[in-house]
Amino acid sequence: MYNYLLTSSLWLEALVKKEVQKQWYEITEVQDKAIYFSAGEEAIARMNLWSRFWNVLYFIVWAAKRVRDFDAYFDIVYQQDWRKYIPEGFEVVVNATSIKSELWAISTLQWVAKKAIVKSLVWEGKLRENSDKWVIEIRILMDNDTLRIMLNTSGDGLHRRWYRELTGQAPLKENIAAALVILSGWKYKQPLYDVFCGSGTIAIEALMIAKNIAPGMKRRFAFQDWNWISRELLDEEKKRAESKQFDGEYKIYASDIRKEVVESAKRSASFAGFASEIEFSCQDYKEALRKASSWYIVSNPPYGIRLDEDDAEGIHTWLAEIFAQTDIQGGIISSDLEFEKRGKTKFKKRKLYNGWEMCYFYRKL
Repeated sequence: MYNYLLTSSLWLEALVKKEVQKQWYEITEVQDKAIYFSAGEEAIARMNLWSRFWNVLYFIVWAAKRVRDFDAYFDIVYQQDWRKYIPEGFEVVVNATSIKSELWAISTLQWVAKKAIVKSLVWEGKLRENSDKWVIEIRILMDNDTLRIMLNTSGDGLHRRWYRELTGQAPLKENIAAALVILSGWKYKQPLYDVFCGSGTIAIEALMIAKNIAPGMKRRFAFQDWNWISRELLDEEKKRAESKQFDGEYKIYASDIRKEVVESAKRSASFAGFASEIEFSCQDYKEALRKASSWYIVSNPPYGIRLDEDDAEGIHTWLAEIFAQTDIQGGIISSDLEFEKRGKTKFKKRKLYNGWEMCYFYRKL
């Protein structure tokens, strides 16, 4: 058994925890933005493939408690079998985080670790500098004087799927869009509508959820270049994931008032393989919602840093009143703290972050 760390956005930990439990892995610790668990080697491929809500999967090389001086820290890093973990010719990038620990200087933690790793390697020219191709990230985490040495198995953040060509203003990350769909309570056979579709992410993520498509099926991961991980592992997990997909038909609609944005969303849907399965249109949100009086709405209207609309407050007031006056279900994400008061209807609030902006997902009760 090996130990792993999944990082997540703040307030998504509960969703990430459920995804780990679906695989019957043992969760050993839960912190803000972090889920620790133990599993076999197959988890490296399986959890990267099923990365619906989380950010990065780290493989924990070593953990040690009460590390309080740099001599001990150097020795622990030096003693790891870096010849196994670092393929020849790769550039090593060391990143560090320190939380409530005696060793708190980030730059020193990074420099000492890099020095220890270089010294532990036997052959010359093992590490490349300024490589733009072969990079392996080693993450040092000091948490209350507990040292964890970790490898980034994912590479780029797992919220990055493969389908998004262009993005609109302040787009939702894919993992946040997936979270909104789940938090909305949408039943997959009901029509789903995003009336501020932007890059189409909510609609695409909704269809991937309904079809039970593993989000990482078509992207690349850092561990694929490691010689200590079986080349067949990812292929086997992809076959396993494909066997779990559903072929049902679902009614998903997306619209935006900006024609160029809708065209970009269509291209993203095409890249995702959903060109004919999501119905896109260019229309005003009021016109769209009048046609969707009994549907499920999941949407990301203009607010905060996305505020280039002349009447964003008016948009939110109109949306709140529509929720109150019709049978529309679902909800919206917004930084408007007065939203639930505008239409005098009840919402269940869930705190989330859209980028650096604190928001709430308002789900109609």
